Amino acid sequence: MQATAAPTKTSSTQVAEGLYAVLHYLMKSSGRDVFQAMADADLTLTTYKALHALAERERGDDVCVKHVAEDLVLSMPAASRIVDGLHQRGYVERREDEQDRRMKRVRITAAGRAAMARINATRLAAGEQFAASLSETERKRLAAALAPLLERPEIADCLPAELGS
Repeated sequence: MQATAAPTKTSSTQVAEGLYAVLHYLMKSSGRDVFQAMADADLTLTTYKALHALAERERGDDVCVKHVAEDLVLSMPAASRIVDGLHQRGYVERREDEQDRRMKRVRITAAGRAAMARINATRLAAGEQFAASLSETERKRLAAALAPLLERPEIADCLPAELGS
């Protein structure tokens, strides 16, 4: 017996709940692989978040450790420890600020971008596995629903053309 489709719910709350359910399912079903990729890169959730925040910046941009602390809602000492660990792994470069030598500036390295790319590739593989589990009709409907969203520049910028970001 085939289930009938549920009526489309369009209130912002209902759409948010549906989106949450899909994202939750994807995270739950791929969590083990993503966490393994993070462990392979010697990253914790917090160090991953710091690396991700640095990867989101334009290439060549660096940032004060103070901004890393603010982005992650951490104390300066905690952010400094995270940056030190990322520096020891070769994932970030660190230098003194030219105007204020007390300030440290950091930027992600090619090795840091490569670690992010491996983790993001694991996430993308989970999405591909999910898409492959859909029927052709479900895939077409999902693609049609995504199309107008992917026209938004802030979303299109997140497409995996470059997994390191």
